[in-house]
Amino acid sequence: MGINNLIEFDFMDAPPSEAMITALFQIYQLSALDPDGLLTRLGRRMAEFPLEPSLSKMLIMSVELGCADDILTIVSMLSVQNVFYRPKEKQELADEKKSKFHQPEGDHCTLLAVYNAWKHHHFSPQWCF
Repeated sequence: MGINNLIEFDFMDAPPSEAMITALFQIYQLSALDPDGLLTRLGRRMAEFPLEPSLSKMLIMSVELGCADDILTIVSMLSVQNVFYRPKEKQELADEKKSKFHQPEGDHCTLLAVYNAWKHHHFSPQWCF
């Protein structure tokens, strides 16, 4: 598009300046922008994904680090609203079953544990209930 300065760009409906600066700083921290505010090679690759910038970088780096399968699974699970079913009449039971997947390393590893358990059960729809 040839836009080199988003701060001074004449948007039809401009976002608040503070939000724009915060967003630019975040993608700079992800190495998607160079010190002049231009997209880096990594930034151009990240822009190809219809994802949040941090998830795009995670996918790209996972290939280099040899963990793309697990990261692709995690990113997919983060891209849906909620993978846990919690019916009103069985909330306690649902919470108990969910706790069995808890991973102390964090929520991302918990999601991966859920997926791997489902995979172990041959992706059975009944396993989910």
